Amino acid sequence: MVMKNSTKGFYTLEAAIFLPLVILAVLSLGYFMRIDGAWENCIHGAVDESAVLASKSYDGSKSLMVKSKIKERLMKDNPDLEKLDVGNLRVRYRGVHADHLTSYKLRATFRLHLPLGFGHEFQFESGIQYREFIGKKEDKQPMGRDGLEAAGPQNPVWIFPQAGEKYHTEGCSYVKASVTPAVLTAAVRKKYKPCPLCDSGNMKAGSIIFCFKGADTAYHRGTCSSIERHTAVIDKTDAEKRGYQPCSKCGGG
Repeated sequence: MVMKNSTKGFYTLEAAIFLPLVILAVLSLGYFMRIDGAWENCIHGAVDESAVLASKSYDGSKSLMVKSKIKERLMKDNPDLEKLDVGNLRVRYRGVHADHLTSYKLRATFRLHLPLGFGHEFQFESGIQYREFIGKKEDKQPMGRDGLEAAGPQNPVWIFPQAGEKYHTEGCSYVKASVTPAVLTAAVRKKYKPCPLCDSGNMKAGSIIFCFKGADTAYHRGTCSSIERHTAVIDKTDAEKRGYQPCSKCGGG
């Protein structure tokens, strides 16, 4: 009896064995990317909500709502979360280089469901710290309306401290095209694109960035050469003492 080997038969057998494994590996990679993306979304949501809480913490009430606000935000944004815990919460403590700090540990559990009944549970943990905006404490009595009017500019004008020699009115087209500072959050990343000149895309969440009021759609670092047109408001008399001249377009008020 003569036995003949079939190369085609060997290839068919190998395909039958390895093809399901390859398909399973590809599907698993897709699921892993989904889990990693969900955790990254949790981090961005926590940082964004922390920035909101920090900006509203001047009265002390928001400090007591950190845990509930963070959990409410993340559970709403991430329906695939199996479990979420905001622990190790510390509010308004003093660190080595700063005071009025708030920090917490973010722990999340995701359940990965794979084909053929397989599954795995992934746990992630990250620490977040931010400084609360509490403003400057004044022990003096409120100055009242007359005091506020005397303390502020009597005849306000707008200047460009880093560029320009003119002073402008608020409605001047030059002022309207100026930049304003902001905090880098997930919402800012969705609305604006990073500036290619200053590589602002590598900045961390919570950093101070600058955006133009006009048609520009990028956010910039404070050192970017394109944001020299940052405005400041001073009294017209002070502007003239510093050598500023009235704008030829708006008259400077």
